[in-house]
Amino acid sequence: MKNGNGTPSTIHSAVLQTCLGQVEVAWDGARLASIRLGRFGRVDIARPALIEGDPPDPAGQRLIETLNRYFSGEPVRFQDLPGISGYTAFQEMVWRATREIPYGVRRTYGDVATAVGRPNAARAVGAALGKNPYVIVVPCHRVVGASGALTGFAYGGEWKAALLALEQNGRQGERGDDGRDRY
Repeated sequence: MKNGNGTPSTIHSAVLQTCLGQVEVAWDGARLASIRLGRFGRVDIARPALIEGDPPDPAGQRLIETLNRYFSGEPVRFQDLPGISGYTAFQEMVWRATREIPYGVRRTYGDVATAVGRPNAARAVGAALGKNPYVIVVPCHRVVGASGALTGFAYGGEWKAALLALEQNGRQGERGDDGRDRY
């Protein structure tokens, strides 16, 4: 892989143990490479811990600290984290729209399709989210079926339900700026 100036780049990675399971994060300088969820398994820890990987550089440290805050139950926005690029225009459009879903709020695949100007493309939205390598930063766990069912999450229903519950904790009954219930 080459970075923006054409020179070879180095991918750094780290594995965090969170209260819900392991999370692998990879980055290249200021570019986020991926966030992947490992095997689901609740662990009684108050704060995520770095359990393996490269010593983080400043960009990686910022990413890891933001993930630590997220898994500690703090509402965070990942807008200022390393950039996302290298995928199809439709995927990037869907991921940008998904990043706009507020913390603790659910939207349907149809809602996201409408947000990207393709109201009949709910299945295509699902396919784009299924290829999302930036889980949590692109919060595809907040996208649910038209009936509200927790469907279509690449890491399984347990992870999806647990991430939504993590975001719900302490925010029960609150309404978002758009008037929709927060979950």
